[in-house]
Amino acid sequence: MADILNVIIPVFFIIACGYGAAKISLIAREGAKGLNDFVLYFCVPPLLFRTMQKVDITHSATGVWSAYYSAAAIIWLIVLIGANRVKGLGDAGGSATAFAATFGNLGMMGLSIAYLAYGEEGLIIAALIIAVHAASHWFFGTLWSELANRRRDVNLLKTTGGVLVSLAKNPVVLALAAGAVWNAGGWTMPVIGQRIIDLGGDAAIPTGLFALGLAVAAYPLRGNIAGVATIMALKMAVFPLIAWMLAAFIFHLPPRETALVTIFAALPTGMNPYLFAVKENASVAAVSGAIAAGVILSAATIPLVLWLVSAQ
Repeated sequence: MADILNVIIPVFFIIACGYGAAKISLIAREGAKGLNDFVLYFCVPPLLFRTMQKVDITHSATGVWSAYYSAAAIIWLIVLIGANRVKGLGDAGGSATAFAATFGNLGMMGLSIAYLAYGEEGLIIAALIIAVHAASHWFFGTLWSELANRRRDVNLLKTTGGVLVSLAKNPVVLALAAGAVWNAGGWTMPVIGQRIIDLGGDAAIPTGLFALGLAVAAYPLRGNIAGVATIMALKMAVFPLIAWMLAAFIFHLPPRETALVTIFAALPTGMNPYLFAVKENASVAAVSGAIAAGVILSAATIPLVLWLVSAQ
């Protein structure tokens, strides 16, 4: 338990610092956005590049993806069947609800927990999941919403092309690809270049957690309690349970991969679902509330999940 607390307490302490800085207006909303962009474009990419550059890549992307995204698909099916039964969750066919119930805060909270709990080996597994996380959700969420609204101009080719362009411009995907190429080439980074990469990479985790705290302060706990509770239950209980069962008993992943797939599934809802909900004008209050409440609740649920997976 002491090892788990050594991982969790620093993570949530820095998130709380960011949250407090936003609440007392020490940092304005514009500053929060700037810091978030700094993390996304200048900190996370060098962290992932450095990891791919150094670590022997022996993990099975197929197994990790299969366990995590098969579990996500099951949650989307549950939402498809039941969203209309909860007030405020059936808008746009429940697409925003499904998005929020399976899209976790992987880039900031997930990378931090993976690194602090499992080191650079944990980052590799995390990177596999993150690589297609946003693109897959936006693609299927948009397609679902368009079909639910019976739009006559649904264009599968255009939607797919948009996702591919987004992937090609995504700094996380570019960093992973560049690091993998560097690793395969067996090249040595010049000292100056390595120090630049280290400066950016070392800043990713603390800065990302602080930025997460700033961001959470912008999402109020408001309205549609039933909707918020439903999204949180699916995201932080049902999703990780299904992911763990698939990883351990269907795809027979090693313990570390199984643990990280489960932990990532248990993370609270990230920011992208809110952007999607606003774009589609669907379930905005429920998604917004789930983001804020989820981060707060995860201070208790993530240590529990870490303890359970470490006991396997």
